[in-house]
Amino acid sequence: MLNYLHQHIAAALEQAHDATLVTSGPAGLQAQMVPCAACGILLYVLLPLTSDQLLNLEFDPAVIVSTAKWQVWGHAHVGSSVSCSAVTTLRAVPDAPWSVIVEIQPTRVAIAQPTGWGAVETIDLD
Repeated sequence: MLNYLHQHIAAALEQAHDATLVTSGPAGLQAQMVPCAACGILLYVLLPLTSDQLLNLEFDPAVIVSTAKWQVWGHAHVGSSVSCSAVTTLRAVPDAPWSVIVEIQPTRVAIAQPTGWGAVETIDLD
């Protein structure tokens, strides 16, 4: 059953190329659209080196990442060294030389209904 849920989450996440990253900390509540890519159930985002969100992540790695089709709650790790195709795609973004890749390990994923409002399912990974 766990394998099926991981595959289901991976299929939902891999469709997104941009998402809203939300952090909280010394720089206050921050929300920013960022390029993203998924590698399995891990999500990767590209953050500018000048982003206040990096300051927030130093103090609290908890994040929320949202698109119209899903929402992920998780913990972020700045400076990923993973070399999957998703990360390669992010490294090819024009702003990549002035950015850092952040890996997000999901703890909860909410997948939206195909039509209408709200989540059709919520999957806890902890």
